[in-house]
Amino acid sequence: MAQHEIVKDIGLTLKKLLEDNFAAEGYRDVEIYTTLPTEENIKKLPAINLFLVAVTVDSRHRERSPVLVSSTEKDGRVREYMTSPPTVMWLYYMLSAWGKSAQEEHVLLALAMKILMENPSIQEEGFEGASLRSGERLPILVVEESEFGYEETMAFWRSIGEPVRPGVQYRVGARLFGDKPASEIRRAIDLQLGMQRTERSRPPGRRR
Repeated sequence: MAQHEIVKDIGLTLKKLLEDNFAAEGYRDVEIYTTLPTEENIKKLPAINLFLVAVTVDSRHRERSPVLVSSTEKDGRVREYMTSPPTVMWLYYMLSAWGKSAQEEHVLLALAMKILMENPSIQEEGFEGASLRSGERLPILVVEESEFGYEETMAFWRSIGEPVRPGVQYRVGARLFGDKPASEIRRAIDLQLGMQRTERSRPPGRRR
């Protein structure tokens, strides 16, 4: 399992989530892009753009416990070892709508927000790729105005040289696991203890 592909796989999963739900709502002609949201990159309208703008490490939720990993060797032996604690990170995405009119963009943006609201986490079912561990759920959260408001929106579009358009920022939580063993575990298998019974030699006595 190439767990370091988690960032790529999350992006593909979100793209597929939007594609499937837009089609289910009857918007089969809406393109979903994940490239830098510029007029040059958005080739076809109408469209939704979901662009990864930042990845941050969450030091407040740093995991300190090592992780137990089991793998099967070619000879059939099971190898167990501990790896370093995973890195907790947040993936920040900028969601924007592109249409042939302002009204169309408003409808598309609200529908995309509704889809993410109704799907508040990423799970194994429907996940694109093999980097998600069994039982993991990755939260999808909207970034509040105190973190990303009007001024931040204006600054984002100016930074890429594009006209200002409505946008919403989301963040997805994920963990990055290491593969390098920190310490190997050796278990005792089929340990058998035997006890041998011995009889005491009877001291020589008188014969009757």
